[in-house]
Amino acid sequence: MLQKQKIPASFSIIRRGGTTILVKAGYKETILNMIFDTKPVHERYAGTPNIKSGRGSYVSVPVTGNSGERLIIRDYRHGGLFGKLLGGIFCNKSRPFNEFSLHEYASQKGVLSAEVIAVTKRRVWGLFYKANFITKEISGAVDIAQFLKESSLLYIRKSKKSIISALARSIRNMHDAGIYHADLHIKNILLKNDSHDEFTVYIIDLDKSVIFPTFPINERIKNLLRLDRSLEKIRWITDKDAEKNRNNSFSKPHSAGGIDNMKQGFSDKRYPCNALISQDVAGEEIKAVSLGQKIKLISKTDRVRFLKMYLRYSNTPDRDWKAYIRQYQSHHSLHKLWWQILGLSGK
Repeated sequence: MLQKQKIPASFSIIRRGGTTILVKAGYKETILNMIFDTKPVHERYAGTPNIKSGRGSYVSVPVTGNSGERLIIRDYRHGGLFGKLLGGIFCNKSRPFNEFSLHEYASQKGVLSAEVIAVTKRRVWGLFYKANFITKEISGAVDIAQFLKESSLLYIRKSKKSIISALARSIRNMHDAGIYHADLHIKNILLKNDSHDEFTVYIIDLDKSVIFPTFPINERIKNLLRLDRSLEKIRWITDKDAEKNRNNSFSKPHSAGGIDNMKQGFSDKRYPCNALISQDVAGEEIKAVSLGQKIKLISKTDRVRFLKMYLRYSNTPDRDWKAYIRQYQSHHSLHKLWWQILGLSGK
């Protein structure tokens, strides 16, 4: 499959034994040392910060000889039941190279994403293989979930209109290029702000995404609802955790910290979704605030504003987007039932 695809002039193919590597010029030595080291990547860079996103963790690795540059190593892994059974073993040999081709296409269309440095595929047995997708870390960018956790209520309130505008513009650009993102959620969207608090949006992890020659409005809205659902899922989890915490405090009114935790918004470290904030924004000391409180700042009005901005240059009549807005509640109801069955929580 790789031979049938046009390889950009800036990349070369390396084959050693059962390993095939597609690597960008200038990174060959770094990637070879990384891939052919006998220690597993996660053990080798145990002391480096991991970037949690999607399935598992992405490892951030410094580039040898360049202290300011880091690479993100993403292991291909199955989700759900297949993930438990097979982990990162695949038999569709073209999958990682398809993602590479899609990244190249997105770049040509002006869709901002992480710069691809290398793709690796290691044969395990027969047709089965493991693969890595290696990109350059976007310095100063954080995903939307991390942005919400680490920003103050004041800053989120101040920035959300700018973020909504940049997000609508970027996703519309991606869709106009014909790209349907297979896993569009808030951890696959990175935000980077400049000195004027203007935001640039990067859309990452194009694995299994597809290109439509024509991209009908119903498919576009389906993709947008996937993004909205990821935000609603965090909202649902934090609400359930807060309710559980309140019930626990009422049932143990004399336990150490029980009533106090209620008054403080349950920002206990035992609940990872309730991230503590310790930063100073515009000279104001920020107190501990739960993620649930921050999520509530994103209102239905904000969601409508996002969709209207997305459709701003569309010929879609008003009655259509109003109908799509009404889909939100019914669309998420079935997923909430499924989350309840799975017993999801912020633990």
